[in-house]
Amino acid sequence: MVLASGLTGCINNKNVASNENKEKILGRWTATIPNTPLIVTMNFVTNISHYESMNKTLIWGSYSETDKTITLQSNGATKATTLEYTFSNNNTTLTLFNTNGAGIYLVMTRQ
Repeated sequence: MVLASGLTGCINNKNVASNENKEKILGRWTATIPNTPLIVTMNFVTNISHYESMNKTLIWGSYSETDKTITLQSNGATKATTLEYTFSNNNTTLTLFNTNGAGIYLVMTRQ
């Protein structure tokens, strides 16, 4: 996304992720679904595309983010998934939370 600033200075937009968070999310992240043999891999390639893999089944899609949420849209899906996120452990852990208050959705590790 292109951020515009006028003569008055930088505009703080809560609907756009900061450059710092945009850089943090790029790369490959993996997680094992508790109590299952499923391994989820998400690879955020650019700020507009990603792929997900669940046990070698590839799902391409896109994403957008703010400094608090990430919205994942898988190609062919009719509904996007919006999750809150935080980074921890020196930006090597990405925790995704349900936005409905239902708790942790997935804890991923940078590869």
